[in-house]
Amino acid sequence: MNGAVIECYPKKAPQTDVAPDKITLDTTGVYLSVGNKPLKPQPRPTENVEKQKMLFTDNAFYLLAHRERIMQDSRMFLTPVAVINGLAYTGTSGFHNPTVGIYLEWWTACSEAMRINEDGNLSLVFHLAGSPLTGANHCSEVYEDGRIEQIHLSSFSSCWKPFMTINTRYDEAKHIYQSYTLEELLNVLRKEDNENFDGSRKVKECFMQHEIDTLKKRVECLNEEVSKWYNMYVDAFMKLNEARVSEAFSEFQSFREKTETEIDSIKKQKRKLKAELKSGSIDNLTYQRTLMPLNKRIRDLEFGISTRKYDLLNKFLAEGISYSTIESYMNNKNNI
Repeated sequence: MNGAVIECYPKKAPQTDVAPDKITLDTTGVYLSVGNKPLKPQPRPTENVEKQKMLFTDNAFYLLAHRERIMQDSRMFLTPVAVINGLAYTGTSGFHNPTVGIYLEWWTACSEAMRINEDGNLSLVFHLAGSPLTGANHCSEVYEDGRIEQIHLSSFSSCWKPFMTINTRYDEAKHIYQSYTLEELLNVLRKEDNENFDGSRKVKECFMQHEIDTLKKRVECLNEEVSKWYNMYVDAFMKLNEARVSEAFSEFQSFREKTETEIDSIKKQKRKLKAELKSGSIDNLTYQRTLMPLNKRIRDLEFGISTRKYDLLNKFLAEGISYSTIESYMNNKNNI
């Protein structure tokens, strides 16, 4: 989703009729009760599923350390992960068949997916379960030492929505391209590791970059919020003080137009003077003596515009209103 290209290895007999993993209301009775019917008990995962899930959580940080490598190979990217995520009312729809690459992409995209607690311990969220309506949730995170804890995410929707978006984006790819098993993926990575590979440093770099990206997004959101409230304030202020602002702006505009007309007139005199010099009608000494006061007059007039503009700003700058804001408002009002 970041525009990177993944090298893909097509299956010999790819599945062509791929049903999209769209989010739908649960019809099994496991996640959504209808009327007075009680929820059906969820089936217990098989021993093999639990074993595969533990293999993933035990190696989650090792996989994160190899993120760049995994994101370059479809067989690695599409390695299945035996974690069943889901939502109340909709069940597992939209979350079917997550892969290692999907988790890596989601951990990067979601601000709450990579966590650092008060003691500086790093953890990765790997299991999502909760309500898309109320935001109530009981999710799971894994620490570097393999310890797993239940957690409550403060912004559940900002976690499950990007996970579902990323997961469903690769619905077709899961069916037409080859994938390793998790055991095969780990074996390939370990064979490729050399003695200089420092997984701990790689993980710290990933967390640091994630924190930087999260802070950038937060700053962008704050800037948008500031801009929204400032625009509301400007609109209210300008409407309340429209007569006063309009009068001051009109006075400045009239003065500037009159002054700029005089400047244009002097510039015409300068061009005429230069033509006389070229034709030999006047000598260079006469040209310079005549030119100097003209240039001085232009500078004085331009300074006068700046001074008037400064005076205009002083009337409203204390209120937080800039000249560009005044000009934009008045031009919009006058349909310019």
